[in-house]
Amino acid sequence: MANTKQQRQRLLYLHAQKPSIRADVVAVALHEPIADSITEVDPEAIDIPYPTVHAAMVDGWRVVHFPDQRGHFEDREIDVIGYEFILEKIEAFDE
Repeated sequence: MANTKQQRQRLLYLHAQKPSIRADVVAVALHEPIADSITEVDPEAIDIPYPTVHAAMVDGWRVVHFPDQRGHFEDREIDVIGYEFILEKIEAFDE
């Protein structure tokens, strides 16, 4: 049986220090289009693939959601890690 490639959406959640695409990323979660995959945001993770949202864009990721820019908040005020950007990339995966 031939192995076919299927186009699928990958999602990358980047949490930045500020609501700017050039702000430092402080946490990341990569959601792969693979059955039974589990993804968690780990603010202690050492391996952050991109230092900024802009760097991810240069690598081909598209921003599909920007954080609310209406006002500044402190992380300790709500249960959120930084400003959340959601990016997508469509890539071929084996069936």
